[in-house]
Amino acid sequence: MANYVETQRFHCSNAAGRNYTVIEQMRAPRFSASPRVDYVTEDGEVAERLDEGSFLLLMSNEVIRVT
Repeated sequence: MANYVETQRFHCSNAAGRNYTVIEQMRAPRFSASPRVDYVTEDGEVAERLDEGSFLLLMSNEVIRVT
């Protein structure tokens, strides 16, 4: 079982102007020394960080930008 700790929130929008909040979560596995960072929107969509200014929503294959 992993423990999640919210570390940061990013306010983003897509090309059409829809707003998203992406939550950065630090996941600390029980038996590993290295933490892992996961990203999810407030709506529960899984995201991947592309660079400092953008994320990819994995289910819709949509790029959103930090505003």
